[in-house]
Amino acid sequence: MNKILRNTLIVFLIFAGFTGCETDFDTTAPYKDITIVYGLLDSKDSMQYIKINKAFLAENNVLTYAALEDSNSYPYPLDVWIEEWSSGDSVKAIYFDTTSVYNKEPGQFYNPRQVIYKWNKPAQPFKIKYVVEGLNDTIGVEYYWLNDESDYRLKIRNPKNGKVISAETPLVQDFSITRPGFATFIRFVPDPATPKQFSWESAENSGQYDYELRFNYRELNFGSNDTIDKHITLASQSVTADPGTNEYSFFYWDYNFYSACRSLIPYTDQNREDQVKDRFTGTIELIVAAAETQFSLYRQVYEPSTSIVQEKPTYTNVDNGLGIFSSRAQKSKAKKLHAETVTDLKNTEDNIYKFVY
Repeated sequence: MNKILRNTLIVFLIFAGFTGCETDFDTTAPYKDITIVYGLLDSKDSMQYIKINKAFLAENNVLTYAALEDSNSYPYPLDVWIEEWSSGDSVKAIYFDTTSVYNKEPGQFYNPRQVIYKWNKPAQPFKIKYVVEGLNDTIGVEYYWLNDESDYRLKIRNPKNGKVISAETPLVQDFSITRPGFATFIRFVPDPATPKQFSWESAENSGQYDYELRFNYRELNFGSNDTIDKHITLASQSVTADPGTNEYSFFYWDYNFYSACRSLIPYTDQNREDQVKDRFTGTIELIVAAAETQFSLYRQVYEPSTSIVQEKPTYTNVDNGLGIFSSRAQKSKAKKLHAETVTDLKNTEDNIYKFVY
């Protein structure tokens, strides 16, 4: 898996205490073991992870307790596995072991180490897919470690009390980016007659798509021999899946490319910009991420509220626990920037971009 799961759903049970004339109320309730699960499977990830926590009860500042590992982690390993099911039959079980991660983003919960569950990866991928596009395009290889036509059932057993937590999800199935097509280059012109179209196929079991159009480039600073990979986002949006739609598209006007470059590439901090010696153009890349239907619903429930009503309903698909167990998939396609567009970027009157090629 290219990146480790970063979001953790934690349930805080806090009861407000009120003081009457003669009666004191207990501000806590009897402890109850509540397991919190966060797991997203991806058939193309070579490593799958499940984040498992427990809810905690606090009389005082919950942020103080959140920073303590023993507040929200079990002090002993749980039994964790996923079962592959196809056509109503159990195919196999894959077991998970604990591992420690140290690259968690800064936050209120305990740092720098956290314990998560990592699967025992099969020795060989489930499927290898060769991707060939156009005569001059790169031949790609995609590895699939899970069967995207199967369902997967999560099982968690607490060895101390025998409690079993379970959840189930289908996988987002494979899909393709259809535009840009076979052309080797993408050219942006300053005065276009029509917008460019970018498209992708519908993915089975997907409830939502996030797309991002990027311009990738590199920077070389004075006094350095190593370039730094950089990118700017030209367009991005979330799209709700429509069962009757076979292909999704968005349109992009070429002149927006030039305005985005001028706004986003040079640093607003002039001292930082003065450190850049040269820049080098890269590819135009379309990235499409598909969220499985249950994950899409989870995101919609917990997205920031735009109204004065801030209270959120609880969404979970975990039995005997809380959280989300679902799946996702991602596709990307990159095309080289056309030489004439590179020339347009190089030959600006104020040399604002510092592009060499």
